[in-house]
Amino acid sequence: MILTITLNPAYDLIYWVKEIEQKGETQLSRAFRTHSSAGGKGINVSIYLASVGMENIAMGLIGGHTGRAIKRSLREEGIVTNFTWISEETRSNVAILKKGQEGNPIEVNSTGPEISERVLDQFMDQYETMLHRASFVVLSGSLPPGVPKNYYRELADRAKEMGIRTVVNTGGDYVRPAAEAGPFLIKPDIRERKAVMGEELTNSQSIVDAGRKMLDFGTEYVLLSHGLTGDILVSKDNIWELEANREELTIRNRVGAGDSLIGGIIYQIEEGKSVPEAVRFGLAAGMASLEVYEKICRDASLVQAQLDQISLNELGDSLK
Repeated sequence: MILTITLNPAYDLIYWVKEIEQKGETQLSRAFRTHSSAGGKGINVSIYLASVGMENIAMGLIGGHTGRAIKRSLREEGIVTNFTWISEETRSNVAILKKGQEGNPIEVNSTGPEISERVLDQFMDQYETMLHRASFVVLSGSLPPGVPKNYYRELADRAKEMGIRTVVNTGGDYVRPAAEAGPFLIKPDIRERKAVMGEELTNSQSIVDAGRKMLDFGTEYVLLSHGLTGDILVSKDNIWELEANREELTIRNRVGAGDSLIGGIIYQIEEGKSVPEAVRFGLAAGMASLEVYEKICRDASLVQAQLDQISLNELGDSLK
């Protein structure tokens, strides 16, 4: 069983617009397409896993009308939920995608409600109980106010003590504490700043150097993006470079594509594939999600079409 943890979930609202006009004192636009769904990075992973028939349990912190809508949406997807309830309203996030610029959305993300120590203690009790059923734990997204920056490290440590593999996908100040737990795989989120562990990610060598810093803590694999259509996978003994064909790509929605990548990796590892091949499939799942209006691509043929165009090159233990 796979556990996905989303401590700062959201209800996602996505709007596609042709243009944003200045109407007097107001910038006005009318959406020609909209999409709304339960969101947050771990929740998106749960939705992907459910779409390929993998049982999983979504955990996290939810509250209010928005929280109930998220829970109902996931139940309709066939996802088992074990959320910890809070008294505050769960946040909503907005993405605006301008026609012709869908690869560069305008995103407005709420910070999220303040979380009390009592709620965190309750969540930890639920989490430790669910670990007895888990083969993988996914820790994804930002942490809401009130949650210590090293909380992912604590969650990863608990899983590691029980021999459970952990995948972490987070960014900013949360990356280093999570890496210090030595998870199975970590994919830093570098959408806001192209830097990890003090390394500015300017080229392939700097990406590998940042990855090696995280390996020093006992992390087994580090996956870092070097563009919209490529990734570098680093382990203690090897480096792999993955590259997709961007020329054949029509971007319709970038929201959730990275979470499809994580879901695809876990799906393939659970199916017995090697980590590099699983990452190759995950990149294909992420690329296919870029091509659909919904956050998660459910069309296996689109994923296969992308997979056929992704190269996986083994570089040994150093860049050539």
